[in-house]
Amino acid sequence: MKLFGIRSMLLGSLLSAALLWPGLPAFALSEKEVITKLNAIPAFSIVDNKGKPLLLTPKTDKNVAYLNFYLDAAVAQKAMEVFQTQNAAAAKNYRIGLVSLGQAYKIVKEQAKKKDNKVRFQFLSNTKDLTMATELAQKKDPKVKNFVGVPLFFVSGGSDPKKQGILTLKRDGKEYLPMFFSEDDLQKNLVQLKQSGKNLPKELSIQVATLDAIVGTMLGGKNDSDAEKITFVPAKSALEYVQKLQKTAPKP
Repeated sequence: MKLFGIRSMLLGSLLSAALLWPGLPAFALSEKEVITKLNAIPAFSIVDNKGKPLLLTPKTDKNVAYLNFYLDAAVAQKAMEVFQTQNAAAAKNYRIGLVSLGQAYKIVKEQAKKKDNKVRFQFLSNTKDLTMATELAQKKDPKVKNFVGVPLFFVSGGSDPKKQGILTLKRDGKEYLPMFFSEDDLQKNLVQLKQSGKNLPKELSIQVATLDAIVGTMLGGKNDSDAEKITFVPAKSALEYVQKLQKTAPKP
């Protein structure tokens, strides 16, 4: 059964664009609704033949185990290669598995409820997106050394740099607020949008926020209509790798 039947959003195919003022809106959705939105995003982990995830125990602390969720297919593949190099015998019984980000979120929540929980979770993006996220964050705060968290990229605009809104897009009468997991995908789609000849707001620029911050404000805000506009856009490369995994996945 396929978990992901969606494709990366093409900004240029949308009919019109507008700005949502000011800055990041205050969202409010139920946890179930947020998880539904996160289910559109693929995440990868290293699992055994029964689907049980690989737990990594650092040499310096045997009381803690790490479970990594990879949001980039290349990062997941590299991690698998390292595992195969370091422990070839054990790695024969493992493969790269697929979960949705919504499923990963629920796993983290369930583990957090356990009193004796020793599992720590890491959500890992690729180096290129983290580097770009750091550069964008440093424009707002030069003191930022490294971007911490999963970066989400979006477009803002407006003639006043101090009062810019987030770009929203309309299609079939419905408004969307796209948040991209890949800065490169956003760049390519933004070029297409500009070439479409549509009437766009002035001074468009790419901004970044953490996934934690967006999810936190979605759950804790007071504006349901704004929250419903949020559309998480998975990386094109991740969706392509999902198709590959689904073709080679062991049948139940």
